[in-house]
Amino acid sequence: MSILAVWGPPQSGKTTLAIDLAFALSSHGQSVLLISTEQYCELGARLNVQIPREKSLAAAYKNKESLKQIVYKVDDLLFVLSQPSDVDVFGEDLTEDIARSIIQQADELYDVVLIDCVSHTGSVLAAWGMSSADRVLMLCGASSTSVLWNAALRRAVESVEEKTMHIAAEVTESFDYRTLYTLLDVEPDSWLPYFPGASMVQILKRTLYGSNGKNAKAYTKGIDELCEMLNGKEDDED
Repeated sequence: MSILAVWGPPQSGKTTLAIDLAFALSSHGQSVLLISTEQYCELGARLNVQIPREKSLAAAYKNKESLKQIVYKVDDLLFVLSQPSDVDVFGEDLTEDIARSIIQQADELYDVVLIDCVSHTGSVLAAWGMSSADRVLMLCGASSTSVLWNAALRRAVESVEEKTMHIAAEVTESFDYRTLYTLLDVEPDSWLPYFPGASMVQILKRTLYGSNGKNAKAYTKGIDELCEMLNGKEDDED
């Protein structure tokens, strides 16, 4: 069992990575629960699914039944827990006890719990996810504001530093990523290449992972290598 938290600056590609990594891990035979900590149903929209309230975080907040009865099934081994498609963003109250219970139960039920964390530190569920995570996959970002984000959240970033893997995801072509990483004093553990036309593919498909074409294959190879690194680290710890 492992808990992975995906975190980083706004617009750094967190949700894209979380979705593609979830599909990759599940395609290799691991049961995966993908949890979104967003207040709205971004994950459902990206996956092009309508998540009913009884199969959502809203139900998990209020019910004590098994998560297996609540999560939304996307594929044979891939499940999602996010806000419902009709969510009222001000209508739910999540306590630390509930957040801890959700993370702990998920860890017991699935091979991998993958948490798509919001960029800010105001989410109780994201905070518990990162605290409980075996690995925090930190997106480095793709703009100068990433430096400001890292400075503003320095204490939070440093608190998970020992279990952080830095991920360089090229979300735009015209950006000097290496200069950014020099400014951040970061050497990425994994580098995901730029995927031209990714936004168009995302309209048509649930995941960029496994798409056709030269650029898509390079991106898929990067995700597969990240999966191998994650599984290798777990094997080393065992």
